[in-house]
Amino acid sequence: VSNNAVTEGFINESPYVYSFSGIDSTKNKAGINLGSYKYDVQNDIWTTISSLPDTMGKIAAGASFVNGKIYIIGGYHVLPNGNEVSSNKVHVFNPFNDSYEADAAPLPLAIDDHVQCVWRDSLIFVITGWSNTGNKKDVQIYNTYLNTWQAGTDLPYNNNYLAFGASG
Repeated sequence: VSNNAVTEGFINESPYVYSFSGIDSTKNKAGINLGSYKYDVQNDIWTTISSLPDTMGKIAAGASFVNGKIYIIGGYHVLPNGNEVSSNKVHVFNPFNDSYEADAAPLPLAIDDHVQCVWRDSLIFVITGWSNTGNKKDVQIYNTYLNTWQAGTDLPYNNNYLAFGASG
């Protein structure tokens, strides 16, 4: 699996690695999927978990572990005609019971291939990325406690700052 959303997570201080959606080894649009997995670091065991609850396969999403939950943000779908559509969905996974909760508030600007990072186990910063037709300079900030979004300071709109497929 590649172009998947990956993050660490902890259950009672035991470390796990989680993988959500992505593309399989065929590397074609038929291989884009919603498959999800967790890796038990201490016991070296991969387990299949429930698929990401979305309408169709998705790639280029981001995932972050915040305050005991995993937030899978954005990504994009490849339609049967080959067109790509960025996602505004925020899926919430609870690692303590291996289940998805109701989706969180949607992204104000649908985004994929973005930089996603956590501040003080409470805020998720979604920085730059691609939305449907081009790179975006937006910084979107999600408050996991309030389930709200706010706009951050935009990046300068030039190739030194805009990203596509970056990580952070």
